[in-house]
Amino acid sequence: METIDLNLATADRQAFGKSYARTKNTDELAGAVLSGELHLPPHPVWRGDLLDWAADPFTDRNWQFQHHTLRWLNPLRWKALDGDERARQEWLRVVRSWAVHNAPANHASSKFAWKDMADGNRAIQLSLGSRLVGQEDLPWFLELLAYHRDWLMDEAHIVGKNHGLHQHAGLLVVSAVLGALDGMNVARARMVDQFKSTFDSQGGNDEGSTSYHQLNLRWWSQSWQRVSLEGLEVPEDVKERISAAGTVLAHMAQPDGRLPQIGDSARGVVDVGLNPVADFAATRGRLGTKPAKTVHVLDGGYVFSRSGWGETRPVEQESHLLIRHGQDVRAHSHEDRGSVHIYANGRPWLVDSGFHSYQKNDPTRTYLHSREAHNVATVVGEIHDDSAAVELTRQTVEKDYHDFELADRGYKNTALSRRVIYLTSPDCWIVWDQAETDAPVVMRQHWHVDIDVTVARHDRGFELRDGKRSLNMIWLGAMPRLARYRAVDGDHRAWVGTRWKTQKPGTLITAESPARASIVVTLIAPSAPQELGVVRSYLTSTGVLDAVLMRGPRVWRVRIDEDTVNVNEQKRNW
Repeated sequence: METIDLNLATADRQAFGKSYARTKNTDELAGAVLSGELHLPPHPVWRGDLLDWAADPFTDRNWQFQHHTLRWLNPLRWKALDGDERARQEWLRVVRSWAVHNAPANHASSKFAWKDMADGNRAIQLSLGSRLVGQEDLPWFLELLAYHRDWLMDEAHIVGKNHGLHQHAGLLVVSAVLGALDGMNVARARMVDQFKSTFDSQGGNDEGSTSYHQLNLRWWSQSWQRVSLEGLEVPEDVKERISAAGTVLAHMAQPDGRLPQIGDSARGVVDVGLNPVADFAATRGRLGTKPAKTVHVLDGGYVFSRSGWGETRPVEQESHLLIRHGQDVRAHSHEDRGSVHIYANGRPWLVDSGFHSYQKNDPTRTYLHSREAHNVATVVGEIHDDSAAVELTRQTVEKDYHDFELADRGYKNTALSRRVIYLTSPDCWIVWDQAETDAPVVMRQHWHVDIDVTVARHDRGFELRDGKRSLNMIWLGAMPRLARYRAVDGDHRAWVGTRWKTQKPGTLITAESPARASIVVTLIAPSAPQELGVVRSYLTSTGVLDAVLMRGPRVWRVRIDEDTVNVNEQKRNW
């Protein structure tokens, strides 16, 4: 075997990022591993044989994947670098066992041993442990590093999306530790090529998930930092798109600094430190740079609209709208294109049904991916082609209103459109669903109400209430058939998946168009600072809405037709 001097300085400077840095609980986690406990969140603690590489104690793909990344050895590595010989020996024992049972790949104990992304993550973890390897262990360790390098150099093993990124990062780091410039250059070239599709020129990510937008921003930022640390160039276009992605993250954020659940997204906050504009959203204006506008439309499938950034009221009290549109991306997305998400008066009200797990064929996961689990309009009895586009056909932003229209191309015999209008001064939304078809159809709106919100019926809709905060849903024109479903065991409807395999009870509201009606119009209004009242309204059969709205001492005349929106505040002599 050729003589190779490991580049230990690379191992030192590449030891950063959530999975590889020293953390405040490093000593605790190292102690757990030394005592035979394996902590792989969000799963329960496992006390089985840590060296059983075919283990699947929770019948879970994610657990098996994490087991084979060997990232759980990171606390041992830090303890060993501090001089703990027992930790060093255990790190080597585990790595040697893994090598014996899983390399070469065709003799692996589990299909997850060389699963894409696990291979790249493990390559980094092994590389960072190079300082722990003495002369007696160097031959087999070098062979293991070189096998990972060669495996990741093989294009046949490389996939796309974020899994591919982790493979590129693994190839870069293991090649740098081995002093293999060709591997480093291949990794950088692959990153440059993939990045063009991962984040478009607007900064939009290609995975259809708010959580994965943030994760990709973090992962790619860290991976480009790895490139820079090894003296390789980071293209200017990459820097520009990373910056744009940070701005997108700010617009994604709810006014409370949390991310709305879109696609495979658990509930969580916007991380601080990824981008100055995103920091403003994450900290509710305490840090960072205020975004330059209140509306941001992405060709890649998002519309963001909000009342402001804290100019006239606290940031967390601003109103926020998110709309999904575009093509089917089939990554971490759900069948949510056309859906509407609304935050107002300090909390989210109309939300996504959330996230469950990555377990294929799990009934809960299947339901949460479906159109029925999102705030969309459907045509009852017609089959929807979920791969069809939901096209954004209108985006008009004026001082008095934000006006967006979608065309759902998924029905063979019905042209379904959804128009969402935010009226800035009244601080309310109008959601206008319309079906054009040769024969009468029944449209059904699905509205998923957040957890811990009570839903009470009134004459023309529902009041949503959380303590002293409330929001009204009022249907204008011909009254649809309204129904309310509270989450119950044995029925997937109305449950909200807040994190990994965790669901909490919410409420599902449905509104079905009356016979022969082709329009369903919903007014959605927070009750702050005063209730919004509908003084009068009239919706014609041709689709013209004329209404008078009142909030406290202020009154507006609103007229909406196919092409225009007119909002005129009425002078009142009180």
